[in-house]
Amino acid sequence: MKTNIPNQIFKQSEHIIAVYNRLSFSLKSILPFIAFMLYSTTISSQSIPSDSYIQNLKASGQNVSATELEHLLYDLQSAVYFFSGEIKTYGEKPTSFFTEINSISTIGSSATLKNDIEIVTIEINSISDLSKTIDLSQFSGFNKLKYIYILSNIQTNEMNINQLIRNPNPQYTIIYKISIGG
Repeated sequence: MKTNIPNQIFKQSEHIIAVYNRLSFSLKSILPFIAFMLYSTTISSQSIPSDSYIQNLKASGQNVSATELEHLLYDLQSAVYFFSGEIKTYGEKPTSFFTEINSISTIGSSATLKNDIEIVTIEINSISDLSKTIDLSQFSGFNKLKYIYILSNIQTNEMNINQLIRNPNPQYTIIYKISIGG
């Protein structure tokens, strides 16, 4: 009497290998997406030095973006200044918003021109400022906001700056500069 058991085992093995190969292909095709999502989530709540970010943009061929950011950071333009609850607006359609870490919690309730703001500069002026938080949800009404620029006038580091950030938003790029005495 002849049995087909070896063939059945062989066919089951083929089936398992075929399923594994299909599954393996599916995982291979989705793995870059998963890696990108994990990377994006991590990056969205991390800050990078502004000069390094501009260099990275240029190195990756994004010269227009680098030039636009340099313009926002270094050129004179229409701006809103919001310090200690007091608003001062210079120009018709401000693209820059300047504030200090102590004023962030009251930005949402202030009557400011938010529609055209592309960059928010937040100053850190004292060691005690490092115990505060930067709640990015306060900027939800800023429709064109791209950059959060943290300007520290005290000695600190990237880790301390990252610990200040609350409610990160992947829409915003968080850049910083430590500028002591300058």
